[in-house]
Amino acid sequence: MPERAQLTQLCRQGRSGGFSLVELMVSVLLGIVLSLGIVSVYLESKRNYIAEEDTARIQENGRFALNYLKRELMQAGFYGGKLTVNQMPSVSVGTDCVASGNWALDANEPLEFINDYTTSLTTNKGTILNCLPAEIKSGTDIFTVKRSSGEPTLKNGVYKTGVTAATSNQWYLKFENYGDTKSWQNGSTAITGTEATEDSKVDFWEFYTQVFFIRNYSIASVDAIPTLCVARLVGSAMATDCLVEGVEDMQIEFGIDEDSDGTPNRFMDNPSDADITDAVVARIYLLLRGTSEIAGYTNDKTYNLGQKSITIDPDDKDRYLRRVMTTTVQMRNATLPSL
Repeated sequence: MPERAQLTQLCRQGRSGGFSLVELMVSVLLGIVLSLGIVSVYLESKRNYIAEEDTARIQENGRFALNYLKRELMQAGFYGGKLTVNQMPSVSVGTDCVASGNWALDANEPLEFINDYTTSLTTNKGTILNCLPAEIKSGTDIFTVKRSSGEPTLKNGVYKTGVTAATSNQWYLKFENYGDTKSWQNGSTAITGTEATEDSKVDFWEFYTQVFFIRNYSIASVDAIPTLCVARLVGSAMATDCLVEGVEDMQIEFGIDEDSDGTPNRFMDNPSDADITDAVVARIYLLLRGTSEIAGYTNDKTYNLGQKSITIDPDDKDRYLRRVMTTTVQMRNATLPSL
């Protein structure tokens, strides 16, 4: 074959062995489209995972908060099974929840209430609660509970299982001779060796004074996570402890027994002093909010908490999941001090 013909053949073979520019651009474009699809699927899966995790956390926090509050309201006014504890003189604890007087260890008012807090911390009984922080979430309910523990620390001189002494900074109701003599005791040395002797006819019951409220934040004000908190009597002062993150609103309606048959005749969200004395049932409504924003989600729903409705404005571009949880509890003891 002539040399010129060989060169022509080689050139033809070289041209047919690679990709054209158009083919290369098409392949790159297809790769980009495929990559975008993979990224989109990943982001959607991640968003769904975060939403499911947030929903599970909301449900878990809501169940815990409802059970906690339900137990407190159920036991409000329970004073070791004795009906005359309210006749005991109150004593000073050092730094009380009120500016003057001895409110924390006054058993006359086992349950007090503030409806839709705005600026006033005056309860339906007229008590001004000075032990609460300034960062209470506006529009939420506040309530106080005074009660003893469900079982005695010491019963007729015998400690309950697992206990060998009184607890530091804990207040106790002390009953002698089956309740004929009553007194307040405090601290790890409250129970003497003589009292902790079988058949001593001495009982000790832990006593709790607590104020439940919603704070605007959890750990620091910048986190803006609404949180269910409690101010409780610890030793000589009230101390704040936060229980559950993401509780955005708390509303309570009380069932009022107007004819003393033990059954509520009507429910009220803002009971008076006289009304709450006759409360036999409470409905608890909690609005739970997620602690993380969900990308691509905008909340514009309306939530009903009994007689109160909350609508999320879509213009706010709110990206938090929410859920309302509710329960009803019988208050068998709250009316006893008034009998």
